[in-house]
Amino acid sequence: QFQVYYKPATCIIDGVMDTILAAFIASAIGQIKILAFNLRNFDIMAERKRSRAIRARENNGSLAKDFYIKEVLKDCIKHHNCIIRYVSMIESAFSVASALQFMLSVMVLCLVGIQFLSIENPTSHPMQIVWMAIYLTCMLIEVFILCWFGDELIWKSMDLRLAAFQGPWLKIDRRTCMLVIIFLERCKRPLRVTAGKIFTLSLDTYTVLINWSYKAFAVMRNMKK
Repeated sequence: QFQVYYKPATCIIDGVMDTILAAFIASAIGQIKILAFNLRNFDIMAERKRSRAIRARENNGSLAKDFYIKEVLKDCIKHHNCIIRYVSMIESAFSVASALQFMLSVMVLCLVGIQFLSIENPTSHPMQIVWMAIYLTCMLIEVFILCWFGDELIWKSMDLRLAAFQGPWLKIDRRTCMLVIIFLERCKRPLRVTAGKIFTLSLDTYTVLINWSYKAFAVMRNMKK
C-alpha cells in the first residue's frame, strides 16, 4: 500500500527539484537571446539610445552616432560578462547535486531493470509493472530535461559569435570594430554547466548515460543468470 504513495511522491519531488536547475539555465538562455538581438541590431539600439538622450535634453544627445554605438557594444560586453558569472554561479550551486543525480539515475535505471526481471509472471502483477514503468519514465525525463537545457545553453552561447558577425559592423570605424573583435574572442569558449566537473549537461552526456545504464544492466542480468 505504501508503494502506491511513495513512488508518485518521489517522482514529484525529484521533478520539482530538477526543474529549479532547468529554470535557472532557461533564464540564462533567455539573456543570451536578448544579447544576440542587441548584437544583430546594435545600430538600432544606438539610435534609440541617442533619441532618448535628445528627448531627455542631455548633452550627450548632441554627440555623433558612433559614440552611442560604442556605448551599446560596451554594454553588450558587460552583459556577456554578467551572463558568464551567472552561469558560473549556477554551476557552483548545483554541480555536486547534478553529479549525484546522474550517478543515482544510472543506479535506478539498472535496479528497476533488475526488479522487472525478477518478476516471474509479469501479467499477474500489472500495477507493479505500471508503477515501475512510470518511475523509469520519470527518471529518464528528468535527466533529459537537464541535459536538453544544458545543450541549448551551449548552442545558444555559440550562436553569439554568429550574431555579432551578422551585426552592421561594416558601417562602423576601425576603433569601434575592436570591440566586436574582443567580443568574438570572448565567445570562443561556449558556456556550459557541468555536474561535479565530470559531466557536461548536454544531449551527448544523456546518450552516454543511457549507454552506461544499459551496460550495467546487462552485466547485472548476466550475473543473475
